[in-house]
Amino acid sequence: MIRRVFWAIIGSPLLWAAAVMWPSFLWGRRLQRTDPEVFLGAAPLVARNFRHGWEFRFNWATAGAVAVGLLVVVATKREWWWRASARAVVTTTSVVSGVFAVLLALTDGRDGLVFGVEQKTEYLVNLAKAPPAGEFVRGFVQHINSYSVHARGHPPGFILLLKAMAWVGLEGVWPVVAMSIIATLALPVAVLLVVRSAASDEWMRRTAPLLCVAPYVIWMVTSADAVFSAVGAWGVAAFVVGTRRRGNRPAALFGLAGGLLLGALLFLSYGGAMFMFVPLVFGVVAIRTHQPGAWRACIGALIGLATVTAGFAAAGFWWFAGASATKHEYWEGTAKFRPWNYFLIANLGAAMFALGPITLFGLKRLLRHPRCNATALVVVGGGLLALIASHLSQYSKAEVERIWLPFFPWILLAGGMLMARRNRWTPTIAVFAQVAGAVWLQSFLLTKW
Repeated sequence: MIRRVFWAIIGSPLLWAAAVMWPSFLWGRRLQRTDPEVFLGAAPLVARNFRHGWEFRFNWATAGAVAVGLLVVVATKREWWWRASARAVVTTTSVVSGVFAVLLALTDGRDGLVFGVEQKTEYLVNLAKAPPAGEFVRGFVQHINSYSVHARGHPPGFILLLKAMAWVGLEGVWPVVAMSIIATLALPVAVLLVVRSAASDEWMRRTAPLLCVAPYVIWMVTSADAVFSAVGAWGVAAFVVGTRRRGNRPAALFGLAGGLLLGALLFLSYGGAMFMFVPLVFGVVAIRTHQPGAWRACIGALIGLATVTAGFAAAGFWWFAGASATKHEYWEGTAKFRPWNYFLIANLGAAMFALGPITLFGLKRLLRHPRCNATALVVVGGGLLALIASHLSQYSKAEVERIWLPFFPWILLAGGMLMARRNRWTPTIAVFAQVAGAVWLQSFLLTKW
């Protein structure tokens, strides 16, 4: 009896959360005072004010977000997610997730949407100084110091995208904001498509309400990483659909489409290399379970990846040279003021804020009985591996609430362990907890993005 109580306490998600969050907060506040160059402000999270980033705000938009969140809670209690058609579930999740995110951002008014675009450290400011596209790509590594902090920290792909938008007349701040909002709408559609294909229709319905009100959405409509997340998710979706196609041509074409999108992700964010764990897990499982289109989809995906990489190489940009230059810039910049022994813990604390309280409980159940929930583990496993790899690489010290956005939706799916229809109140409580976490976070944290 004593042993069972001991292991129940040791295995408690609340205990582990406290063990991570408490030192992340106290140690981080001390660092903010003694070494302000760590640029935190709301340790372990990054805020606009690097000294004190917690500032309570509440207005009509926040109230609207609360109302939307409560509608999701009511729909969960009344089992709407299990009774509606699959198409209605996916469409509703997309729309509600986008509306919830935009309303939360509007807690800070216009600034809540455009602050992360207008800043001189972001991407848009580079359009005025970047040369024509071909010259820009060829000289990106050599002239990396000429560009903003975020441009130096990423491949040239996103600035190329902004150049293309400007060329067709979509110039300025608002088209970039609109692109992030569209990405916020598109992300859950791709994730649910993968869940339904790789796990089951039931798992899609379990996880849909959690994707609607995920706390990480407060960083979605305000950063380019929303676009990276959507591109990666749709790449995985196309690939997974391809592995399940019986015809040779459809499987290969879906795999190719997935590979092209995943290849594009590599040239939008260096974190895309870590994200490859997500499709890798699905590919390995598809081959081992003899899915009809597994091999053709894998070959198509590899061709797509190689095509994008070769295209950039022909244009004058070699991915590894760019990654090396960025690593140098990173370690010469803020990273040298950020002690790894602190961020070894603090990064995980930031991820807990972004994923919400229910994800941790779902992960405990999932990892405790992996054989009984093998399909769910496959869906979640790639995101976990990607996050762990990114964390241990030391390329991400702070700012992971934004940098790890492509990984979060896949890990959040672990919360589906608590969403079984047979549980009378647990799904409702789970969704309410996520809504409360997101609204609380937005109301108190004045985030940099």
